[in-house]
Amino acid sequence: TSTVVRDLFFATPARLKFMKGERAESSATSDVVKRIAIAFPAVRFTLAGSDRSTLELPATDDSAEGSLRRVAQVMGADFPDNSIAIDAMREGVHLTGHVSIPSFTRANALQQYAYVNGRPVRDKLIAGAIRGAYADVLPRDRHAVTVLFLKLDPAIVDVNVHPAKADVRFRDPGLVRGLIVGAIRQALADAGVRAATTGAAG
Repeated sequence: TSTVVRDLFFATPARLKFMKGERAESSATSDVVKRIAIAFPAVRFTLAGSDRSTLELPATDDSAEGSLRRVAQVMGADFPDNSIAIDAMREGVHLTGHVSIPSFTRANALQQYAYVNGRPVRDKLIAGAIRGAYADVLPRDRHAVTVLFLKLDPAIVDVNVHPAKADVRFRDPGLVRGLIVGAIRQALADAGVRAATTGAAG
């Protein structure tokens, strides 16, 4: 099955007067596609812009290895070698993914991807938990590169608190935060201190 979207806002885009320049909007669109692509590694994604830039993400598969290959397509080929696998469970909440080692960082948090039951989210609680987990090993102006997947009973998370469903509300936010902080800190401790193969990510 192939799905092609063209001229989505050909007539009048919503909130036209609030839109930024073409480059900024193109970057935002690319970010949305990347976030969705990480959640669906077995699907091929192609994004072509009017500036002739193209995002090409070949399909992999739904295995752990296939998921990591898709992450590498989005995050860069050097990410897998500079990341640590996460797999932790607490009270029915399952956390998996990959997080960067302390010497592989970025100047912003744009490459922190989070998913709740397969849905890409930008959640303040998750972002805060990541910061907390790295608080003792990263300067305040550096940010870890992360891809985290949370799986939990849909009954204990509200996905309808944001019009774009970008935010979620957990019934027990302390449980989720504690799981993320604890899992990342434990993974970092188990891995020990090692240098990034290519230095800081950017």
